Amino acid sequence: MGKGSRWAVWIITLLAATLRLIGLGANSLWFDEAFSWLAARQPMAVLLTQRLEPFLPPLYHVLLHLWLRLGESEVALRSFSALCGLLSVPAIYCLGRELFTPQAGRAAALLTAISPFHIYYAQEARPYALVILLAALLLWAFVRAWKRDRIAAWALFGLLAALNFYAHYFVVFVLLALHAFILLAARRDRRRWRGPLLADLIALLLVAPHLPAAWARTGEVVGHFWLAQPSPLQPFKTLVYLLFGHTVPFTLLPATLFLVLSTLALVIMGAVRARGDPRRRLLLLIGILLTPMLGILLVSWLSGPLYLDRSFSLVAPAYALLLGWGLAHPPRGSPLRLLFGGLAIVAVATLGNYYLTADPARPPFRDAGQTLVAQWQEGDVVLHLHDSSYLPLRYYAPQAEAFLLNNDPDAWLPPATWEWAGRRTTALQPVVTDRSRLWVVIMPLRLTDRQADMLAQVESRFAQAGGWTWAAAEPVDLRLYVLDGGEAP
Repeated sequence: MGKGSRWAVWIITLLAATLRLIGLGANSLWFDEAFSWLAARQPMAVLLTQRLEPFLPPLYHVLLHLWLRLGESEVALRSFSALCGLLSVPAIYCLGRELFTPQAGRAAALLTAISPFHIYYAQEARPYALVILLAALLLWAFVRAWKRDRIAAWALFGLLAALNFYAHYFVVFVLLALHAFILLAARRDRRRWRGPLLADLIALLLVAPHLPAAWARTGEVVGHFWLAQPSPLQPFKTLVYLLFGHTVPFTLLPATLFLVLSTLALVIMGAVRARGDPRRRLLLLIGILLTPMLGILLVSWLSGPLYLDRSFSLVAPAYALLLGWGLAHPPRGSPLRLLFGGLAIVAVATLGNYYLTADPARPPFRDAGQTLVAQWQEGDVVLHLHDSSYLPLRYYAPQAEAFLLNNDPDAWLPPATWEWAGRRTTALQPVVTDRSRLWVVIMPLRLTDRQADMLAQVESRFAQAGGWTWAAAEPVDLRLYVLDGGEAP
């Protein structure tokens, strides 16, 4: 790597670090992040042996468990994801240089550095930034192993395949695309199968202890998760999401969809027209990008909905590399540079929207928690009408004894999880017995008939002594009721 190229990569990495650190602790933790915090606080043996979360394997929570030694503030919790997101940038550069040219690597790294999708999940205490980093390392290991065909390189690929499986189950579809590439590329040379078979054996041995749990989790999720049945057009939305997340200004959505799909279509056309090794590698990236989306779409139709846009973060490195190649090597007369300019404008507008406006996915639970802490008295109890507030306020007001109205008897969290996540109730009386004051947390936009009925029971029996509302895209309503013998604030 030349001196100029080295400096370019350092500048891109510095830009990525800046964008991922701005406002890292600005927003409140939301339900999923609070779940990550609670899970990571469990003993290592619990994380490795119990199915605390049905949708994801344990690797992220194990690593976050170790990371918590640095602290448990919002910044500390999210900094692990920020580090993973930052490391993804040079990893994708190295992969692009290995696959194509240093110019393609720099372009892919730059796209990753400024992508609102990558920045968003680098600022969230969830596993997606780790998934992106491991997916980039997996592809890098595969490319090096395929080019060098050495036992050590294939062993490293097998190890990374196992790590990716422990980070996200959808890696199975990426491995399927890689094996299809091997089958087509080595159909006349069976000796090239020795290395991949070694990698498969290593990966299988490493993931075998977890396969029964993975199968059980899949059975728990399919048909019982909160996801809706995906539309055949859902992959088009996912392609936009994997670049810009969910913070694109509403007025720019039509233009963003046009720019993304037009750019990708032209890049794919260029890939099909390419010759030699670049063509095969580009087609491999297209396969990695599309196989998981189409595979999960089919599974969702046949078994039960599993399609969730952010779960395809593991294809983000292949996506960035594909677009990076198109940016670095546009055909003559192609409007690709103009389209990429339009995407850059959307990225700037989206980042402005993300940094300057409240995130609807992260309600102001910090404010509600501070009020609870300030007003809390002995004999108080909290009733959450919706689970979205329950775990975050365990984080912000840990001393507040709390109950959650059990709106769903078949809650998606496994029974073992509730042993440490807290208590659920179906009736009011167990909550208020021997209590002096009752706090009720309401998520107004999620108020169901069952929650409204419980709230009506509270208001018919007890006098309201205080109320606080935090207006936001997802508002939070906190009310205080005085029971027998209680005092108003």
